[in-house]
Amino acid sequence: MPEVLRNVHFIVAVDPMARLVRVTRTAAPFDSLEQIEQKCLEIIAALAPVDRSAMSLLLDIRAAPGRNDPKFEEATLRLRTAAVRGFGCVAVLVATSAGALQVRRHSREDGVDRIISDNEDELLAYIANAPPRYR
Repeated sequence: MPEVLRNVHFIVAVDPMARLVRVTRTAAPFDSLEQIEQKCLEIIAALAPVDRSAMSLLLDIRAAPGRNDPKFEEATLRLRTAAVRGFGCVAVLVATSAGALQVRRHSREDGVDRIISDNEDELLAYIANAPPRYR
């Protein structure tokens, strides 16, 4: 899958044939809230040419360092909403039950439905078979 962005925190790849965008979070921790904003804005810019309504998004956050302090949550709410809104289907690959709970909470807060699993094959199958309105 061709990459459109790679930095120390994220890898973003787009496969137009599969109508899939994959954003993978690395294990590198953020140094500051400003750095979180900068890196998320890079993702948003990299995805600007993508017709989100025709694409599905797979977020792989398995390697992400766990973090849910209030300042982090506040800083990321607007950014994560801007990064995921508009896709036909959003699937999130998590490593832990705690990660799944956090993603469910994010979904309630920002109003963007997400399919959540720790099984990549399951998520990819769901995306591939999602009804057209979700893709």
